[in-house]
Amino acid sequence: MRKIGLKAILDLEKEDPQYKSVCRLCSNRGELDTARLVMMNALISYRLTGKGEEHWHYFADFFSRRKGNNICEEFIQYIKTSPYLAIGRDIRIKRIRKVCNYDPDIIDLSRTWRDLARLLGSDGEAKTVVFTVKMLNYVYMCCRGVDRALPNDIPIPVDYRVARLTACLGLIKADPEGALRRREEVQRIWSEIAERSGVPPLHIDTLLWLAGRVVLYGDRSYAVPKEFLDFIKRFCNR
Repeated sequence: MRKIGLKAILDLEKEDPQYKSVCRLCSNRGELDTARLVMMNALISYRLTGKGEEHWHYFADFFSRRKGNNICEEFIQYIKTSPYLAIGRDIRIKRIRKVCNYDPDIIDLSRTWRDLARLLGSDGEAKTVVFTVKMLNYVYMCCRGVDRALPNDIPIPVDYRVARLTACLGLIKADPEGALRRREEVQRIWSEIAERSGVPPLHIDTLLWLAGRVVLYGDRSYAVPKEFLDFIKRFCNR
């Protein structure tokens, strides 16, 4: 990761379909609306009934076509109609009502991270909370046209893909399901790798997420550095 370097990973993030959806929304709704909408969508991006990329594409389409007077009610209407949020709509709405009036600070993301955990009454290391910070950095880069590294103190979100790669690389003595249950340990491992490599944990997440699509699912849509893919394949294509 030190050899690949942070700049190459930031360039790679711009190929992320979720990044492209955020940029499209920013061009239609502006920075403030985009930050609030992206924050809310990231916080309910779990147990989707389709691919994450398609969910974010639908989200960008939905809010690019309209601009209501009440962003909270507008977002709740989106939850009620999105085909990707069919599971647990009422629970998602309840969660969004806790944060929909909050204006995230996209400059001080560490502050926003702490605020969201407090508003939700949630663990700051929870997957959707740290994922939201990553997506708000996309807002900053899209709306302002500036590359920026994320804070080092915010850990990697641990989903099944990260858990599976952590396990097959031998970084934890567990199968993927066991690694998923040991979230804090997985986060400590990748935070140590981040410190040694100079690549913040949430940027490592981008590299793992895209490499995982190639290695685990055969998706070759993204230009993941060959040396990193070869390294992952040595351990995870068994």
